[in-house]
Amino acid sequence: MAYSQRLYTAVSQADMKMLGVRLGAVCIDAKIPVQVIARWMGISRQGVYLWFTGATDVADRHREKVESLIDVLLDALEENALPVPKLARALEIVEEYQARGR
Repeated sequence: MAYSQRLYTAVSQADMKMLGVRLGAVCIDAKIPVQVIARWMGISRQGVYLWFTGATDVADRHREKVESLIDVLLDALEENALPVPKLARALEIVEEYQARGR
């Protein structure tokens, strides 16, 4: 699932100190779609887009889960486990990494 050029640009120009922007950059690299993040977090896709672009920051109640997800995705990227061509396999990989104790 590819992200739009508009989103790439918005994320690259946003403040990487913001947790949601960091999540956006990692998700783009790992090719994890917004709708998957929205489902995992229990929020709307629009909410995820707002995080990714820095329009809003991650609410305190979501911070720990987002930080953990970023760690999981970065670990998978570092070990070349992500990205993969099939979304179903990407989701399996993330679940495997989460089960490792992240």
